[in-house]
Amino acid sequence: MKRIEPNIANQPQTHANGILSGDDLFISGQIGVDASTDEVAEGIAAQATVALANLVSVVETAGGNVGNIAKLTIYVADMAAFQAEAEGFSIAFSNLFENDHIPAMTLVGVTALMSPAYLVEIEGHAKINVGA
Repeated sequence: MKRIEPNIANQPQTHANGILSGDDLFISGQIGVDASTDEVAEGIAAQATVALANLVSVVETAGGNVGNIAKLTIYVADMAAFQAEAEGFSIAFSNLFENDHIPAMTLVGVTALMSPAYLVEIEGHAKINVGA
């Protein structure tokens, strides 16, 4: 197994952002915090956009691309806010994924995430063909 860290200078001490085991990449929950500024995006749609970018960064660091993402699990801390921003949330996903590649997804409403400022967290599983 290999630890995957897009930003080696700012890697978490308590977990890995990704673990590559064979061609399976397991991606830890990514939040809507900009990796370059440490700022939390405003609103669920904006946080989802940033969290997806952070997730893709882990995939790309492992040698893959968006097309390698097989499964996403999305945790939402405020379902009422999600409903209010559902269109923006959908746009964040459609801007990233092509119609011919839409990963399996699960959306889970939770009572809280690690910080009250975090409204969405996205974890994933990708298949990276390391032999190609």
